[in-house]
Amino acid sequence: MSTDPRVRHILDQLLDSNATPEEACAPCPELLPEVRDRWQRVRRLRNDLDALFPPEGTEHATNDVALPHVPGHRVDCLLGRGGMGVVFRAWHYRLNRPVALKMMLAGAYAGPRERERFQREAEAVAGLRHPNVVQVHDAGDADGRPYFTMELVEGGCLAESLTGKPLSVDRSAELVGTLAAAVQVAHAAGVVHRDLKPANVLLTIDGTPKVGDFGLARRLSDETGLTNTGVALGTPSYMAPEQANGSIDAIGPPADVYALGAILSDLLPGRPPFRCETAVETVQQLLTHDPIPPSRLNPRVPRDLETICLKCLQKSPRLRYATAGELADDLGRFRRGEAITARPDGPVRRWVRRVRRRPLLTAAIAGVLVLTGALAGGTLWVASERATVARAVEEDLREMVSYRERSAWPEARVALGRAKARLGTRGPADLRGRIDRADADLALIAKLDAARMIASWSTAGVPNSAQADEAFEAAFREAGLWLPGDDLETVAARIAASDVSAALVNAIDGWADLTRDTARQDRLLRVTRLADPDPWRNQARDPAVWANKAALERAAAQIPKDEPRVPLFLLFAKRCGRAGIDPYPMLKQVHRTQPSDFWLNLRLGDYAYFGGRYAEAARFFQAAVVLRPDAAIAYNNLGLSLRMDRRVDEAIEYLKEACRIDPGAHPARINLAHALTASSQHAEAISHTRAVLRAEPDSAVLHALLARNLEGLKEDNEALAEHRRAAECDGRNLEVQRGLRNFFLRRGRTDEALAAWKQALALDPPGHDAWYGFAELCLYLNREDEYRSARRDLLARFANEKSPGIAERVSRTCLLRPADGDDLARATALATRAASIDRAKAGTSFAHYQFAQGLADFRQGRFDRAAATMRGDAAPVLGPAPKLILAMTLYRKGEVAEARKTLAAAVASHDWSPAAVRDQDGWIYHALRREAEALISADRPTKR
Repeated sequence: MSTDPRVRHILDQLLDSNATPEEACAPCPELLPEVRDRWQRVRRLRNDLDALFPPEGTEHATNDVALPHVPGHRVDCLLGRGGMGVVFRAWHYRLNRPVALKMMLAGAYAGPRERERFQREAEAVAGLRHPNVVQVHDAGDADGRPYFTMELVEGGCLAESLTGKPLSVDRSAELVGTLAAAVQVAHAAGVVHRDLKPANVLLTIDGTPKVGDFGLARRLSDETGLTNTGVALGTPSYMAPEQANGSIDAIGPPADVYALGAILSDLLPGRPPFRCETAVETVQQLLTHDPIPPSRLNPRVPRDLETICLKCLQKSPRLRYATAGELADDLGRFRRGEAITARPDGPVRRWVRRVRRRPLLTAAIAGVLVLTGALAGGTLWVASERATVARAVEEDLREMVSYRERSAWPEARVALGRAKARLGTRGPADLRGRIDRADADLALIAKLDAARMIASWSTAGVPNSAQADEAFEAAFREAGLWLPGDDLETVAARIAASDVSAALVNAIDGWADLTRDTARQDRLLRVTRLADPDPWRNQARDPAVWANKAALERAAAQIPKDEPRVPLFLLFAKRCGRAGIDPYPMLKQVHRTQPSDFWLNLRLGDYAYFGGRYAEAARFFQAAVVLRPDAAIAYNNLGLSLRMDRRVDEAIEYLKEACRIDPGAHPARINLAHALTASSQHAEAISHTRAVLRAEPDSAVLHALLARNLEGLKEDNEALAEHRRAAECDGRNLEVQRGLRNFFLRRGRTDEALAAWKQALALDPPGHDAWYGFAELCLYLNREDEYRSARRDLLARFANEKSPGIAERVSRTCLLRPADGDDLARATALATRAASIDRAKAGTSFAHYQFAQGLADFRQGRFDRAAATMRGDAAPVLGPAPKLILAMTLYRKGEVAEARKTLAAAVASHDWSPAAVRDQDGWIYHALRREAEALISADRPTKR
């Protein structure tokens, strides 16, 4: 082997570039033969590694495995396939539950080593008893193929839930801490997993992680390995360097600690520490580079959590946590805000790593440093422990202030917790005072944010503003900032003097935005004008400006581009909206400079949602979820948007997360129940509905929702009882009324449906929707007198209706039977009003409007016009109705044969069975058919 250092240097260049040996050797061509030979060996090794670690996506297909016959089990379907095993979903008859059944692929053709490996996997997992390790139930042999059964974990795997976006800091630490505790149990039992990665972390339905797939596990007591050629010893992005080096004997618990750190690194920034296009490149990067600190990819990662992660990812096993249990303990300390045991690498350790990877390059630098050190006298200053602690506390406090200024309150709280834990009960008085003041400030901000969050929810459609007012007032009073009897100038002075003045001003502007008490709002805005004076902000906070649309427009045109007071913008935008000025463009403008403000994304999502732009709303709510993973309202609103965008399965997952974060958030649970109902998951919907009903027993909406799901489970008696209970709670609720009568209609109990409807109309509801269909049902049931009474009521209420849609419906209903006098005149006027709408404006409703006009012409004896309309513009709508009107029109014109032919065609074109009658359109068809048949069956026509 050459000892020429230039050869190693050139090989380093080739590894770090796309150059050829010829290009690299241009300055020293005499080295080309040796460099080319050694480079070819390197490339052969790369090819071998690619074979050992095939790129992702090249696994065997999972649809070419026949379902086996296993005694005592019913094998239902294939779940997945690995290097040597295949997993099925099965039913275990004796245990009476579903299980995951893993069976060897090679079966009877497997050699003794493969069978022993498979057996040892079963034994390794069977010996572990931990709630976060997939449990083995039993093992056996079917037709020469070994198998074992495990608990079925149905929430998918962690890899499937990762979308490339960071997981929340707390959830990441919690999840990896849970896994580390489970892995420690395995290590204590003498089992090393050797292939920990997100794909091998299974999740239960509620998100609980479980370590699975011990196919590469090794017992520490084994003297010889059982790994064969072609079986990967891990996954490059998550494997420890000693695994990548092929040092099988060196692979022990530290390898699993490394993998846990790699998983944590994947969760925090949204990507593993090393990932290239090929496995070879990934392994090369793993062996030669330091991992990128997670905070460079996700600035919200706290320093202590990054330190924990990087300690796991040390190249040398001895520099990692000694055990997975120590890792779990340190993650627990981090989550509790205590000082962690890990410490970040110092410059010396980083230098040592660099020397090991690039000895030639760093030797020269080392010489310079040695010379510099000699000239400086080689003096090292070692700080005392107390001074070291004080500096660390100062750094924590600076980090806390940085987070605080960015309104990153959870991160600020963690940084402050570290400072408190480091300092303990000792330390300089000024540091303790600063910590105490910061602690009080953060506690106040947390209370104010919680108060604002209260108002983001509503109860029965009414915002919880009164509760929010109380919470805001209590927080300021307890902090001594706004006491009873204080004048506004005093309060403003205290606010301005606070270390968190900007946050307090934002909180008061947010309070003013949410309160429904106008006097309170005026006082709040006077305080912020005094505490935070500024020409534009003074305009935006001035109720006198709000009352003048022109002044509002001028203020909107002068919005500063870099204005940081987002809560004030939200308040100002709301006022613009009330004055008829579209607030959306100005909020989008603010969003361009403040894209990471949680409340701004939430409000923009609301505007998009109520504007019917559900996909756009979902994007804003997704941003809110990323910004505040602990905010249930963001998950709730995202779930609602996805449901309206017809992405019901995704909506359910986000709504479930909202309920997990805040179990007491009843609106989220109700929305989840609605989404589950839409996807026919009636039993689960019932569970959530009843949970809220225990707190709101008189909610008509909840009783109606419960009834609908009971219907889905065919529990008709219980469903009817809940429908009646809903009507008792709120008989004026249109949806409740509709639910009760539709229950009867779906079961063909039309008389009971009519009775329930009459009872609801006795309350004199003002809107047309409450009346729509009642008169048609009366006709369908041959209640002619009740129809005529309903027609009089409709004309009395809606004869002057301006809405073309309502005018069309009322006129059509009132002209289903012959009319005269004022009834005919008013009904005809409504039809003409609707039909006069421009075709472009009418859109898809145009044909319905023309049908109403044609029906009016028929009742007035304008048969030619009626016939032309029913053959033309009205023909495409309302099923057989246009042909039935046309048949009667032709008969009135004396064209009897054509009338009978048209009537026969109308009858033949439709399903007239009772089961096909679902709503008022069906009732209309039957009423018109009876009239047409009665008319055309007469002996001779009579002109009108």
